[in-house]
Amino acid sequence: MQNGSFNLPVDSTSIHYSILGSGEPLLICPVTWGVDGHRWTTLEELAKDFALIRLDPRGTGKSGPAQEKTDYGIPILVNDIEQLRIHLGVDKWNVMGQSAGGWTALEFTLAHQSHVNKLIVVCSAPTGQFHKGTFRDPSHPFYPQYDQLSKEIRSLPHQERVKRFNRAIYQYDVQTAESRKTIDAIFADAEFDPKRNQYFIMNELLRYNVAERLKEISVPSLIIGGKHDVHVSPSWSRMMAENIPHASLVVMEHSGHFPWLDEPKIFFDSVRQFLER
Repeated sequence: MQNGSFNLPVDSTSIHYSILGSGEPLLICPVTWGVDGHRWTTLEELAKDFALIRLDPRGTGKSGPAQEKTDYGIPILVNDIEQLRIHLGVDKWNVMGQSAGGWTALEFTLAHQSHVNKLIVVCSAPTGQFHKGTFRDPSHPFYPQYDQLSKEIRSLPHQERVKRFNRAIYQYDVQTAESRKTIDAIFADAEFDPKRNQYFIMNELLRYNVAERLKEISVPSLIIGGKHDVHVSPSWSRMMAENIPHASLVVMEHSGHFPWLDEPKIFFDSVRQFLER
């Protein structure tokens, strides 16, 4: 596939996507809570072995605006991804998603399984009700910092509130000084769609639940969790690996929510070995 940055007209808007590298196509599913799909997933290392495909959800990055509230939902994003697959002429591709991008990856796989070669889900959960055991849980060691931060940013405009919250809270989830620098740089310049963020909180957290459908996934799957993940408990990774047939589990012993930053060699080797075998 031709490398570069492109825009695909979809409905009355457009989807920005990029292709980097060559080899088997590997789709990186974006998160849906308000940031673009390029800044969030710093996975360029995979372009050495695969054709890395990334896209910006409607209303973020270089994609066109959302026209309706429902445009912010994962079902519309899943449809946009399918339109992109058809446009690129790809019969089957590998699908990968981290965090809320894992939600997108799971819903896409369940909707279009015949066009998925292999599935990778990183530090994610099968339900929007996943907060037990995370920093939002009053029993968690980081809850006091979360509570204090929430109070400090309460009076800020929505976009600035989201930006400051994420820039601070994700520091809890990386395990090395270098990783913290990378995360801080990502969120220092990140732009957010506040309407998309609000829709995610008010709608998608309640709607999303594929826990009972995991057994329907028949493609080879790799589930990766971070032992020190304070955003999504690694217990969800174990649960998914136990319920998805033909799934294997890797728990990164020294990683949080971004294992490719904390333990890059182990992470990228695990992904390559899974996709190449």
